Amino acid sequence: MSNQLLQLTSWLSGEFSNRQQSLDEPAWFVNLVWWQRPIPWAVLNSVALFAEQANALDRDRAYRQRILQFVETDGKIQVKYWGFKEPSAWVGAGKNRDRLNQIASNDLEPLSGCLLNVNFENGSYKATMPEDANCYFQYMNEMRQVVLGFEVTENSFWSGDRGVNPDTGAAIWGAIMGFYQFQKVQDFSQEILLAQ
Repeated sequence: MSNQLLQLTSWLSGEFSNRQQSLDEPAWFVNLVWWQRPIPWAVLNSVALFAEQANALDRDRAYRQRILQFVETDGKIQVKYWGFKEPSAWVGAGKNRDRLNQIASNDLEPLSGCLLNVNFENGSYKATMPEDANCYFQYMNEMRQVVLGFEVTENSFWSGDRGVNPDTGAAIWGAIMGFYQFQKVQDFSQEILLAQ
């Protein structure tokens, strides 16, 4: 693993909260908790993070369980997204390291078109979808089109993920009014080396 990839995944590994943003702009931003935590290297033969989120008022009902796989080729980093065949079986795993150790490759399915290119600019990593990519995955028991993207520094994670109307491209949930701005409240970066 390159130093750049180690830094990126270290910055992304943690429990994050956008509490301050939700207090400043309650009409537009719900108070969320977001977990991103390393899974065993052997699952996808590369570094990968389990991700899920929950309303801060109902932390036990997490949703949008997925895996972010990091692939590095010729110094370029991409993030490939995977879904779970049975997402409900993994609810709450972001808070439970032991459960993440039980993930196997046959629990996952690739999310076609859900791919990000990562670049380092001005002290942060920025991840954006290729222009021709179309990402779909299950949300609230329905197949939805999603636009993915994030920016991360050592202590902050900004998510631009939003569901869109496939016909109009209009945002219908998620980061409609701009990025969700999370601050790291717990660091899981030490688990990256444990996962190898």
